[in-house]
Amino acid sequence: MLIHDIVLSLQYVALLLVSLGNDTVMRILILFFLVLAPLVDAVAATRVDSLYRCLDAAIADSSAFIAKREDAIRRIRDKYVHTGEASTRYVVALELYEEYKPFMNDSALAWLGRARAEARRCGDRAGENRCLALTAYQCSNTGMYTEAVDILSTIDKSALGGDGLVDYYMAYNHLYGELGYYCKVRYLKDKYFALAHVYADSLLAMASPDSDIRLQLLETTAYNKGDYKEALRYNDMRLKLAMKDSYRMAIVAFYRYLDYKMLGDTDEWKYWLAMSALLDVRNAVMDQAALWELANSMYLRGEIERSYRYINFASACASKFSTRLRNQQITPVMQVIDNMYQMQNRRENTYLKAAIVLTGVFMLIVLAFLVYLTRQRRASHRLNSEMKQMLDSLDTSNRRLTATGNHLNDAVANLDESNRVKEKYIGLFLRQCSSYIDRMDAMRRDVFTMLKAKRYAELYDMVKNHDFRDKEQEELFEIFDSTFIRLFPTFVDEFNQLLNPDSRISLPDQAKLTTGIRIFALIRLGIDDSSKIAEFLHYSVNTIYNYRAKIKNGAAVNREEFEDLVKAIGLPKGVVE
Repeated sequence: MLIHDIVLSLQYVALLLVSLGNDTVMRILILFFLVLAPLVDAVAATRVDSLYRCLDAAIADSSAFIAKREDAIRRIRDKYVHTGEASTRYVVALELYEEYKPFMNDSALAWLGRARAEARRCGDRAGENRCLALTAYQCSNTGMYTEAVDILSTIDKSALGGDGLVDYYMAYNHLYGELGYYCKVRYLKDKYFALAHVYADSLLAMASPDSDIRLQLLETTAYNKGDYKEALRYNDMRLKLAMKDSYRMAIVAFYRYLDYKMLGDTDEWKYWLAMSALLDVRNAVMDQAALWELANSMYLRGEIERSYRYINFASACASKFSTRLRNQQITPVMQVIDNMYQMQNRRENTYLKAAIVLTGVFMLIVLAFLVYLTRQRRASHRLNSEMKQMLDSLDTSNRRLTATGNHLNDAVANLDESNRVKEKYIGLFLRQCSSYIDRMDAMRRDVFTMLKAKRYAELYDMVKNHDFRDKEQEELFEIFDSTFIRLFPTFVDEFNQLLNPDSRISLPDQAKLTTGIRIFALIRLGIDDSSKIAEFLHYSVNTIYNYRAKIKNGAAVNREEFEDLVKAIGLPKGVVE
């Protein structure tokens, strides 16, 4: 309903804009509705199709819903058996009647009989006569109109209480409404409807303003007068009162379907008819009007397979409910749908036979084609073998060329890296040599000056002091460290990745290497002889060996491959010096 309300609102806005007489606005509106209309239809169709899928699932699981109702009946029956007071048994018997009312007609009538007997036992005249009114309603609801008339004629109206009087008027209203609906004689039809209206007026006078009975009567009255929008308005009120997924809501949904059908709103009446049928199945209602009505509408739309399933399920439910009226209503529809279903099956079988024949012919053609292909394959097998050998040879050559190319690429990358490092360190060496020459010349001049001035003691102290050497060595290390870090900025991090977490080395000063890192920095530069490393760092060979062994003991990789992996730091992937 919300979808259509939106469309109506948009139509109102469209009419308002059209009244302005603007041609551009008109074109925009036409384009807008051309786009909107299919979207609205698609949403509505999806909504109904989703409900049909829910209904199919509910029918497949109907035994669980029936078991649930039977379990509820069993619990109430146990309460009835274990209750001694007649007044309480009367109330429990009416509860059982309400459970059986849409489930099994014979049992519903039987429990009304027991309730009446219990009311008689405790001297409840109002309860006894109310049971008669309920029995008459049940009879008229299932096509037993003569029985309903006879029962109603025996009721002592003066003995009825408030609820009993409502049930009494309801029974008469329903009886004459049913007689009027099915009667073919015009004057009798009018008479029955007039009597139904009389009892409806009596009911309206008694029922509370917001009761479902009163709203149902008002909806029915508006419907019979042809005022379907008014009927729908009363149905809106009933829908708010009905408990979600209840049997009462199934009834309200069915009335809503009737209202929308008379209003010509196809999407809505399809939805509410399916909703009513779904709630009937979920509430294990055997007295189903919605499902066989839905089956009939689907048959008229050409949905034969689904309508056949629905009408068969509705027929099985009617048999369980056990009333003459429902069987009479369903049988003609079922016969028509069954005939159409059988006709469709015969047509499909004919198509299937034709498809089988065509498939057989096609298979023969395919078989002949396979024979032809087999001969062609035999003829070309020798050629294919020769070509395969050639391709294998080419593939082998390509793999060799690829491997050679990879080796060359590795070698080029290695050379490039080596050249880069060599260039840096040659430049460093030349600058350092030039610096040393300048310093030695300065020292020479200082020595010459001291000798000339006969400052032998001062000269002796200067030569004896090691501060000069230590300072020069420290400066050399600083230059080496800074140059190496610039060349290999990630060396320390990658070096630590080769070590276990507890053996990794952290630099207190990020611009200065530790002795251990400096040793492996020299190894990275290609100086892996311990004696040469010891000479450069001014340590003993044994000390250098101990440093190397200690660090390799903490390696997270193969100890034998550790130094090769160090030499590969900073090179492209797969390149090892």
